[in-house]
Amino acid sequence: MLRLTNKKKQQALLNTQLLKQKSLYLALRYQDFSLNKETLGVCNTNEHEIIISLTTFGYRVNDVHLTIESLFQQSVKASRIILWLSTRDFPNKELDIPSILKKQAKRGLEIAFCEEDLGPYTKFFYTLKKHPESLIVTVDDDILYANDTIDLLYRAYLKDPKTIHCLRAHKMLLDKTGQLLPYKKWEKVTQEKSPALDIFPTGVGGVLYFPNCFDDEIFNKGEFLKLAPNSDDVWLKAMSLKKGTYCQKVLDERPWEPRNVIIEGSQKYSLKRKNKSREEGNDPKIKAVFDKYNLLERLYSQ
Repeated sequence: MLRLTNKKKQQALLNTQLLKQKSLYLALRYQDFSLNKETLGVCNTNEHEIIISLTTFGYRVNDVHLTIESLFQQSVKASRIILWLSTRDFPNKELDIPSILKKQAKRGLEIAFCEEDLGPYTKFFYTLKKHPESLIVTVDDDILYANDTIDLLYRAYLKDPKTIHCLRAHKMLLDKTGQLLPYKKWEKVTQEKSPALDIFPTGVGGVLYFPNCFDDEIFNKGEFLKLAPNSDDVWLKAMSLKKGTYCQKVLDERPWEPRNVIIEGSQKYSLKRKNKSREEGNDPKIKAVFDKYNLLERLYSQ
C-alpha cells in the first residue's frame, strides 16, 4: 500500500475538500436535468438505456449527494440514476431525506424506497428486478467518480457486449493443488488484457452489467444472505461465473486513484473492515458460495 508523507497527506486532504466543495456547489446551483433526456440511450446516437444504481444508509445519506453529483456530471450521461433507501433506515421516507437530495430529484435523481433492507445487495437487486433489459452500472455511495466513468464502461461494452466490464478488478489465483488462494494473495491490480472467468470485479470502481449476464440464481435472497452476507461483490461474481460470463477490467493505464476520491469520513462504518477480518472476511464467504455451486470447475473450463 502506498504510504503518504505528511505533506502528501495534507495535499490529498486538500484535494478531497476542493472536490467536495465543487460537488456541493454543483448540486446546489445547477438547474439542468443532469441526465440524458432521450427516451433511449445516454446520448442521441446510442440505443441502450443505462441505469446507475446505488444505495446508502444511516449517516451516509447526508453526503451521498456528492457521489450523485459526480454521476450527474459525467461526460456521457446515464439515462437514470436510482438511489435505493430502506424504510428501516428511513421510516418517514421523504421527511428523512436531506433537502439537497430533493433538489437533485428535481434534476432527475430517482429516490426509491424498499421495504426489505438487503444491505449492499440493495443496489443491484431491486434495479435488476425492475429493469432486466437495461444496462446497469453499480457504484458505491462514498466515492467521487471521475467524469469519464460511464464513458469508459460504455465504450468497453460497445466493443464487447458479452462481457462484464469494470474499472477495478482482481485476478483470482489458484495454488498448485487447484484450490483458490486466499483473497489477500490474489493479483490485486490485474494487468490481464483479455476477458476471463477469473477476473473479479470490485464494485467500488463501477461495474457495467448487461442483460442476462447472471445465472437465474442471482435473485436467491436466502442463499446470498446466508452464504455471503454484506459481500455483494462475491455473490455477483459467483453468479456471473455460474452463467459462464467473462469479465474484464477496462484497459486504462491511468490509476483508478487518485482520479476517483473517497469521501472523507465515509469509511467510519465501512464494510471493508469487516470483510478483511478473520471472522467475517471474504475468504469463508467465497469458499461457501464456490462450494455450494461447484464454481471451481468453471474456472478450470477457461
